[in-house]
Amino acid sequence: MLEFPYFEVPGGTRFVESKTYIEHEGDLAQPITIGYNHGLGEIITALLDEGMTLTSFEEHRSVPWNPLGDVMVEGDDEEFRLRDGADRLPLTYTLQARKPAE
Repeated sequence: MLEFPYFEVPGGTRFVESKTYIEHEGDLAQPITIGYNHGLGEIITALLDEGMTLTSFEEHRSVPWNPLGDVMVEGDDEEFRLRDGADRLPLTYTLQARKPAE
């Protein structure tokens, strides 16, 4: 189940999480964060508007940390994937761009 919006919403998306993706002792003193989504179209358009050339773009099925708790499962490669429907959507991407010399 996809729970959060893909497109940016006014005021961002509020998250309350007592832990982060890194290991540490205890709970966070301030567990509230606000996230602002930037869709691929918005990101690529921003690069092109600045005169950059997209040279590479790759989507990934896995991430090196568990951002979603129980809906993720760790593989033999120590990467995390969606437990159900891992091929439904990418979890991360790598984008490379360059600005031509002037």
